[in-house]
Amino acid sequence: MSDNLTLRAISRRADLLIGGAVFVLVFALYVATLAPGLVFGDPAEYTFVPHIWGIAHPPGYAFQTVLGGLWQRLVPIGSIAYRANLLSAAAGAGIAALVYGAARALTSPSLGGPVGYLPGLLAGASAGAATDIWQHSLHANAHIVTALLATASLFLLLRWWRSGQDGELNKRWLFAFCLVAGLSVTHHPLLAFSFPAYAAFILVVWPGVVYSAQERAINWRTPLTMVGFALLGLSVWLYLPLRASLPAPLLFGPDNTNTLDGFLDLVMARGLRVNLFYFGLRDLPDRLLVFWSLLRLQASLLVIGLMAVGLAWLWARRWRVALLYTLFLVINVGFIINTIQDVMAYLMVPFGALLALAGVGAIALLEWMRLRTEAETRLVRITLALTLLAIPLGRAALLAPLVSLRNYREAEEWVAEVYDTFEGKGEGAVLLNHWEHLTPLWYEEWVEGRPLDEADVRLVFVATTSARPWVDNVWANIDAGPVYVSGYQRELIDEGFRLRPIGPHLYRVLPPPAVEPAEMAIMLDAKAGPLTVVGVDLPDRVVLPGEAIPLSVALTAPEPLADIIFPYTTLSSLDSDEQPPITFQYTTDSHWLTPYWGPGEVIVERYDLRAPLLVEPGEYELRLGLRNLSTGEELTFAGGETTLDLGTIAIGRSPIGLPDLEELLADIGHTAGLEGAVATANGQRRAAVWQEPLVVEVGDTIRVRLAWTALGHPDTNLKVFVHLIDGANRVIAQQDAPPLGGAFPTFLWFPKWVPGQSVVDPYRLTVPEGTPPGDYLIEVGMYGFTTFQRAPFFDPAGNLSGDRFILGAVRVEE
Repeated sequence: MSDNLTLRAISRRADLLIGGAVFVLVFALYVATLAPGLVFGDPAEYTFVPHIWGIAHPPGYAFQTVLGGLWQRLVPIGSIAYRANLLSAAAGAGIAALVYGAARALTSPSLGGPVGYLPGLLAGASAGAATDIWQHSLHANAHIVTALLATASLFLLLRWWRSGQDGELNKRWLFAFCLVAGLSVTHHPLLAFSFPAYAAFILVVWPGVVYSAQERAINWRTPLTMVGFALLGLSVWLYLPLRASLPAPLLFGPDNTNTLDGFLDLVMARGLRVNLFYFGLRDLPDRLLVFWSLLRLQASLLVIGLMAVGLAWLWARRWRVALLYTLFLVINVGFIINTIQDVMAYLMVPFGALLALAGVGAIALLEWMRLRTEAETRLVRITLALTLLAIPLGRAALLAPLVSLRNYREAEEWVAEVYDTFEGKGEGAVLLNHWEHLTPLWYEEWVEGRPLDEADVRLVFVATTSARPWVDNVWANIDAGPVYVSGYQRELIDEGFRLRPIGPHLYRVLPPPAVEPAEMAIMLDAKAGPLTVVGVDLPDRVVLPGEAIPLSVALTAPEPLADIIFPYTTLSSLDSDEQPPITFQYTTDSHWLTPYWGPGEVIVERYDLRAPLLVEPGEYELRLGLRNLSTGEELTFAGGETTLDLGTIAIGRSPIGLPDLEELLADIGHTAGLEGAVATANGQRRAAVWQEPLVVEVGDTIRVRLAWTALGHPDTNLKVFVHLIDGANRVIAQQDAPPLGGAFPTFLWFPKWVPGQSVVDPYRLTVPEGTPPGDYLIEVGMYGFTTFQRAPFFDPAGNLSGDRFILGAVRVEE
């Protein structure tokens, strides 16, 4: 007996050391790829709210706020923003270490020696290399803490169960679980969905936890102690009413959390319930496909196979643990995939559990080998285990430069842009901001102590509380001073306002006629036909292949124009005569066209050309031309030139590999590659591009599945459109949504898509009542989530090829 106790003590010490090593190594990986400072949107909020002891958006994240506030004060490393990011890195590394511990708790006693530790290492390393967990570990956010608490709950329950396998159940693990369960509720109500799985597991492991059949009496002491620890965790909720009651110079968030209704409104996120259970039963196959696509981004098929093997092995050997994991996964996956907001963030909870099951699958595999090989072939088993471990390690090495945010500076550059534009100018301007752009400015004011003087600029938050929030806010502030907006806002153009770009993100809102002069980096006076090029703005940085080259052009016409005259640009290599010039003929979408210009107006528009993906690095000459789209005529400048020299653009070398662009159906904005598309209806199946029409009737549903591959790091949040159109390009039926039904945004505060990732994206089109019989087409494409500008399509050479792709024909019959 003493020998067994000694072996178990040695094993526990080894687990502690190895689990600590997993934490340190994953933490080092995350720190090496960590965002160095502030990130737009919610990450900025999760940074400044703990610092000022504020109250975050629903559900309040009381635990996150208290933890973050203490962390920022106790870890004096770098800026406050960096410390907040560092907390996420520690939480992500904690998940990896706990996944290792969970797999080790389930390790078969027959796997002794070094082999016994390798399945846990496979699970922990796989968790560290999982894209979703990794990306959420690189910036301040509450969701990585959500995943940490869920993983800790499973780990503590497994350690409690394991103590019973090794001898007598150790209640300290159970009490620790109850404490974490209480903390979990104060952090996010999503974590309470797992409680039925936890309760069922506790009852099947220890039926006498409440009532002792032998003594025929209620076991009061243990349940009351469990409740006491849970209440200790729940006590963190007291922060919310106390903070709302204390006088303070600044309280960010609701001020009524010291009332019951205010408290419940916040912690239950009553205003966000519309996002829950958004999809119905008929959507279930598509949502499961979405889950599969996202799971494939986290691990290799081999590791996913080990997850299935691990769950089957548990049902065969340890049904109580299998019950815990099955209920946990069914409840969480079932809830999350039927939600429409923060799906990727919430999925970290079941992903952590599944990655622990991958370690269990490795245990089953190694045990199977032990039963079928001789004892002296242990080297073979060690070699197999190390080979499995190499899979997540290789994945981490491959993804590190693609996932990394170490060069992320966009939020800090935005803050600098605003301060450089307004600080000390005394313009009395009004800057209308959406949430993403306002949060870094609040951080600068409340954390860095640099408030903007209202004599310079007044910040206004534009909330989506009306059908036209930007228009409403412009009219409400137009008499208060010059009005600016953060980012291009299409609805202002539709209202008749002029948007004049004055920086990478800032636009000046001008009522017509916009006749005041434009201040451009390069001032010109180049006449071409009825137009004059007043000036241009060009970036002065090296552009990478696939990146946007923001070009702002100021044009004016002395008289009204009947024809549409529109610019185009050419890009020619200065280093090689063999490279043909690349022509960018921009689409007229979301631009103020010449027939609507007033006489003498100075119209400044931004035209984002994209550096071709396959372009050679070097210096390129950029030239501007003007074409009459109504007549097809090329306008000429002085001297008979059809294009105007704008200077040079430096293009660097792409740091990523690219797929064969010739094999793609379409290259959308050098961001998304359409690898394939399949449509099905009434037992018919067509693969794009198809010629034989899909034959349908009114009321039929056409299922469309699009296969995307990420070509580069997206720089905007894009929606996918799938339209059924008639011969006049009128939309008959449509489904517009971010990729994977909102579960996989291209860009959310930073690029979410990682180059090389591939997913299958399902859509549905229902032929509406009243649709006349005839021939129709299915078109697909993407457009900006807030700008509504369609993303351009490019051919493999980098030339613009349109803004949509036709999959094939549909015939509606009576």
